[in-house]
Amino acid sequence: MRRALLAALALAACAAPAEPRTTRFTVGGMVCHSCEQGICAEVQKLDGVLGCTADHVAGSAEIRHDPAKAPPEAIAAAITKLGYTAAPQ
Repeated sequence: MRRALLAALALAACAAPAEPRTTRFTVGGMVCHSCEQGICAEVQKLDGVLGCTADHVAGSAEIRHDPAKAPPEAIAAAITKLGYTAAPQ
């Protein structure tokens, strides 16, 4: 039993980290460049977020993130906390 546990722990330690990915969000309520900056500033506070671009004209944001550390739901919650609507596409 102990060997199986040690083998499982060793395998978990050697597992490859999650690959970063880019998720596009539909964001409602942005009206200007300051809105874009505010959203990206807030989202980039999350551990696992690697980059952010937002476009108020398109009503969207693209977030590059490690989904294991910053799942899309957490990113949407951070945007919603600012008073915008947000949903991953």
